[in-house]
Amino acid sequence: MTPSLAHIYRHPIKSIGCEEINSAPLTQGRALPLDRMWGVLHTRSKLVFDGDHRLSQWGPKINFLTGAKAPSLMAVTCHQLDGGRLELRHPDTSALQIAPDQAGDQSAFLEWVTPLLPAEHPAPVALVAAPSAPLTDQSQPLISLINAATLGKLETQAGHALDPRRFRANLWIDGWQPEAERDLIGRDLRIGTATLTVVKPIGRCRATDANPDTGLRDVDMLPTLKETFGHTDLGMFCAVKSDGQITCGDQVEIL
Repeated sequence: MTPSLAHIYRHPIKSIGCEEINSAPLTQGRALPLDRMWGVLHTRSKLVFDGDHRLSQWGPKINFLTGAKAPSLMAVTCHQLDGGRLELRHPDTSALQIAPDQAGDQSAFLEWVTPLLPAEHPAPVALVAAPSAPLTDQSQPLISLINAATLGKLETQAGHALDPRRFRANLWIDGWQPEAERDLIGRDLRIGTATLTVVKPIGRCRATDANPDTGLRDVDMLPTLKETFGHTDLGMFCAVKSDGQITCGDQVEIL
C-alpha cells in the first residue's frame, strides 16, 4: 500500500471544535492555516491582550480552556463560514454562529461555552486571537501528524475504535507500518508539493480520554498508551520545510 494523506483537520479555536478539510496550502515555517488562531482565556490566565483581543505573545495551555480540564469541549465541532465566521455545534446545546473578531459575538460565545465547563472550572473571560504563532501547545509553529496504523494498534489494546478527532492532529497518514513514524525524526516527508521535516513525538494528555461525539470520558488514555507502546506519545510534530499544497489522497514520500 502506497502511503497517503488520509485526513486533514484544523481547529480554529484552541481545544474548542474540530473541522475536517480536503486540502490546504502550507508555508515554510508556518502552521496549518487557520489552525488554533483563537483561544479562550479564563479568570486564572496570565496573558495580556490588546483592544482588538489579540494576544501580545504565545502562552502555555494552562492559560486557556482545554479538553484536559473540560472534556465536554471535545464534542464541539467548528466550521469556517464565508467572511471568516465560525459555526459551533455541540450535542448538548444549540448551534452558534460568530464572527470571532466582533465584540458582541465574543460575548455571545462566552455565554455559549460557559455551560460546557465543569462547575469548578475558572470562568472564561475572553476569546482572543493568536499573535504571530498559533495557539498550539508548542511555542514554535508546527504541524501534527499521526500514523493511522499506530492508532490501530492502540485500538486493539483499548478493545474498541478510537475516533481520530480525540487526538487533535492535523494530518493522518495511511500505509505505514505501526510506529514507523518514530524512526523518522530528522527525516523529510513530501506530501503533495510541500515538504515537512519530522521534529519530535507528541506527548499526550487527558484530553484524549473524551469521546468527541459525547464529550464524556470513556477511556483512560494515558495508561492505555503506556501499556501499548511503553510511553504516552502518539504522533509526531513536523515543521514545514518548503511551501506547497496538500490534498487528501496525496502520496506521502519519505525523502
